[in-house]
Amino acid sequence: MTTLIALFNKFVIGLTAFLLMLIPNSGSLQYLHLQQTNSTDIAVPKIISAIKAKDVDALEALMCRNIKENVNNLPEEIGKLMDSIKGEITDYSWKTVGNYNGKRDDGRKIIQANLDIYLTTSTGTYYLSIVWEAANSFAKEETGIRGIGLMVDGRVLGKINATEGIGEWHN
Repeated sequence: MTTLIALFNKFVIGLTAFLLMLIPNSGSLQYLHLQQTNSTDIAVPKIISAIKAKDVDALEALMCRNIKENVNNLPEEIGKLMDSIKGEITDYSWKTVGNYNGKRDDGRKIIQANLDIYLTTSTGTYYLSIVWEAANSFAKEETGIRGIGLMVDGRVLGKINATEGIGEWHN
């Protein structure tokens, strides 16, 4: 059954990509494509890989346009966040703890997920809270990380947020 679902998902992704070639400015098709190719199941391993490798550029690439345009010294801020994790990451787990699905009368739609990621190192367990925008039918460059916070033992070690649209509508 799982193989059949995976095959169906690949078919939908391929069909959507083909239709996007024919109608590239279709917000609905872009939205459908993003739902399939930018899901949390795809995003979380990329986020964790970037953090484990301390790859500032890779994590920055996963952030929304709002963060890229509004956070001063973004690469430096990402570096500080990553450097706050002491020790080598040996294990991780994650779960989706909530979501936001926004829709407007004119057909514009947004999907966001609240993610809890736990990173285990030789020094302790770090908690990473992320708001991930998986799909946006009118501004696909706003998809990605809209908010990220790092904590250990109840202490906030760092956070980077968009100026709007964290778990709510944004334009």
